[in-house]
Amino acid sequence: MINTKNIITTVAATLFSCQLGTAMANPVAQQVRTALQGPIGASEMAMWDQRALFASERLGLVIEDKQLLKVIVPGQFEYLAVHKDIALTYDTEIDQVQGINLSLSNTQRLSLLPKRSFQVEWLCLQPRQADKNLYAWLGDDAGHVEQWLLSSDGQWQPQLVRNLSVSMGALKCAVDDNEQLYVLDNHQGLWRYPAAPHVAAESALAISMPDNDLSGLVINAGQIMMMDESGHIFDAKGDKVAAPFKGLQTLESLYVTDKQLWAYSDDDAQFYQAPWQPPTKVVLASNELIKEIPTAVESDISDRAGDTMDDPAIWIHPTTPEKSRVLGTNKRWGLLSFSMQGEQQQAIGAGRVNNIDIRQRVLLGGEYRDIAVASNRDRNSLSIFNVDEHGVLTQLPEQATTLSDIYGLCLYQPSEDELYVFANEKSGLVSQIELKWQDNHLKATQVRQFSVPSQPEGCVADDANKQLFLGEENAGIWAYNLDDKSANLSGKMIIKVGGPLVADIEGISLYQADSETGYLVVSSQGNDSYLLYNSTAPYAYVDRFRIGINASKGYDGSAETDGLDVTSSAVGSGVWSQGMMVVQDGRNRMPDQNQNFKWVPWSEISQKLQLGAKD
Repeated sequence: MINTKNIITTVAATLFSCQLGTAMANPVAQQVRTALQGPIGASEMAMWDQRALFASERLGLVIEDKQLLKVIVPGQFEYLAVHKDIALTYDTEIDQVQGINLSLSNTQRLSLLPKRSFQVEWLCLQPRQADKNLYAWLGDDAGHVEQWLLSSDGQWQPQLVRNLSVSMGALKCAVDDNEQLYVLDNHQGLWRYPAAPHVAAESALAISMPDNDLSGLVINAGQIMMMDESGHIFDAKGDKVAAPFKGLQTLESLYVTDKQLWAYSDDDAQFYQAPWQPPTKVVLASNELIKEIPTAVESDISDRAGDTMDDPAIWIHPTTPEKSRVLGTNKRWGLLSFSMQGEQQQAIGAGRVNNIDIRQRVLLGGEYRDIAVASNRDRNSLSIFNVDEHGVLTQLPEQATTLSDIYGLCLYQPSEDELYVFANEKSGLVSQIELKWQDNHLKATQVRQFSVPSQPEGCVADDANKQLFLGEENAGIWAYNLDDKSANLSGKMIIKVGGPLVADIEGISLYQADSETGYLVVSSQGNDSYLLYNSTAPYAYVDRFRIGINASKGYDGSAETDGLDVTSSAVGSGVWSQGMMVVQDGRNRMPDQNQNFKWVPWSEISQKLQLGAKD
């Protein structure tokens, strides 16, 4: 152990004179302190530009500069985290989190985060590789935690992402390279929570250490390190691996540099250092970095909390693409319609409609009509809607089915005057139903039935190539040749769950520029991603992506997606001229709100995944 008091006796004190300037409230009260001891009122530190940086409740932000202590931002600060040139601390005078842009010549305060409803008692930073954004976690010892987006594209624009409940007694946090948030508490040990902004709020007790006196937590070289008040160091298994601070008590706030450990002693209000041999960096088992495309538009939210929104469909305006509509099911009570700007246009109380699909310019009863059909779980029926040239929905008479627990649905139009529904139920049974115009409405007649081994839902028909793609949620995707007129249609499993395709398989749609070039687009709910496959045999995997945060617009990404839809038709000009993709968002954040739908231009998907180069 290196005791800085002993160092002072062997090294000329003049080399460590403290230059605090006018920032000191009472210069006389400040004894000569070294950079190794830290300034008065400091209990947390970090390293920046190979210098020690301290947050002091008496002085503000203090830096070690050529072995001298120097106040660079006067204030009353507690807690400190640093990433690159951004420092995050807590201003105890006004009870707000403060960002600071670090610079040797021009350090500046950034805008404060709004005052919180709880007293912040710990914080840590989270830089993300997937979206290049910087996030922060703020918490207290009562279990209140918030995730904040701090900066995007180098721009400081703090926005609340979500709330999270963690263990009582929480006192320190750290985030690893695999986007796992670790929170230390004295009651049970170390907890782990997924830290990506789109993920579910799950928890796991990573290290059980009941009734501990842990006081420090860092992640260094890929390894978890904890310290107790006596200065003992523990590893990721909770095993004691070192005791570098012998004879000291009430230690807290562990920090690790290249060859040193730092810890703060509450007994004598100073930092202590000890030599440390850094371990070999652990290469963590890491998933492929999935590309993220920012949300371009988000719809108005559901009228109620819980799992409400489910499946969207896109209606293309016949003359003015930017006036197109997104239809979306609210599976509690009815069908919604949104403008291309995400504003709700219509709400029809049709019942518990689950999946919806649409076909335009179908020749029915001597007229070309745009028809939308949804599966209705209230009555195991088909809810049918006419869409006029302005995108206005009118409900037509409901049609019964023979299914006992209707669930997923898609439409099939093999010719201009034919229209079929494929509707399924949770047992795996699928009905093909013909829709014909009769007595000023569509009449449903069952054509045949077939089945898959377990629960299906999402499906899409390739009208041009007479193929049906059907998702068996926990198994994979089936393909059916619809030219086959067999009473019991048999299919082939073309894509199995595994690798990039993580169950549940939910929404399935088809992006098709022509009959030969297309992509099967699949919602992989198990890891909140969207996969592209070639839509023709051998159905090769192309790539995958997520829909992520758009900081400039204040939109979150999408997660836990049920249904989706894509179109290759223009829905506007510029980036929207190649069509779009719309998805249901099961976890609507920034801030936490009821569910809604998110959409992105297809041109951005194509550019991000370099689809042109892969064709």
